[in-house]
Parts: sequence; structure tokens; C-alpha cells
Amino acid sequence: MSENLWHAFVIAFAVTCAIGDARWRKIPRAFTTCGVIAGLGFHFWKGDLASAAAASFLGFAVGLAFFQLGAIGGGDVKLMAALGALLGMEAWLVAMQIAVFVAATMAVVQIFVRGAWRQTLRNMGEIVHALGTQGLKAHPVLNVRNAAMVRAPFGVAAAFGTLFAVVTL
Repeated sequence: MSENLWHAFVIAFAVTCAIGDARWRKIPRAFTTCGVIAGLGFHFWKGDLASAAAASFLGFAVGLAFFQLGAIGGGDVKLMAALGALLGMEAWLVAMQIAVFVAATMAVVQIFVRGAWRQTLRNMGEIVHALGTQGLKAHPVLNVRNAAMVRAPFGVAAAFGTLFAVVTL
């Protein structure tokens, strides 16, 4: 399989996840599992399995930490692991840096469009206070599972980061 064909597959995977996340707020487990398997298989064939396995593991570990804090959903954790397997370490690191920037930008735009910046600042203070008093666990109310909170679909941000990494590296 050529690099260009592989890159097209990775971009199609990321865009499909983005559409599902934006439309239904879900990234199916079966889809991300297939992404991990395809990524590890491709990188094994290419001779770069260690990089893909390490990126997949790191993506899962970092994602799980943010999931425990209530900052992202379970599908986002699995997406980060799948993209690690699909991209390998170098491209995955670039993709995630861009994805975090895009997700933050999306959140800030939503906050200002909804006129919720004062409440957001209060919520941030409450989350920091709770982390200091209750430790590293999700706030009981101010977390991604609360449908009333302003949320941005991370799958969309991850697709932008993936596209950037594939095109520039």
C-alpha cells in the first residue's frame, strides 16, 4: 500500500469520526477498534510498529486521564488511541497539538456566541477548587456527561489535527 493511499485512508477515518461525533455525539467502539487494528497492521508491515504501538498506548493513557477528570468522553479516548496507531508517534503528537488548539478555539467561540463567558470563568474556578479539595476526579456536575454544559465535539478537532499532520509531515 502506498503512503498516499494510507494517508487518504487515515483522513477518511478521521473525517468519518468527526461527522459521527458532530452529528450523534458518538464515536463507535467498533470503528475505533478497527482503526487500531488497521494502524498497527500497517505500521507492522511498514516496519514502524513500535512507534504506532507507543502512540496508541500514549493516546489511550492520556485520554483515560482526561476521561477520569470528566473532560472528554469514552469515544474520544478510543479515538486518540486509534489515531496513535494510524499515525505513529511523530504525526500523532502533531495531530493532537493541533486538535487541542482547535477544540479550545471551538469552545471559546461557543462560549462567546452563547454569552456564557462569565459563567464559564466561575465554572473554571469551581473545577480548580474541586480538584484541589477532592483530588483528580471529575466534578460531580461540571463534566462532559452533563448535557447542559457547553461542549465541542473532539472528533472534529481531531480530524483537523490529523489532516494537518498528514499534509505537513
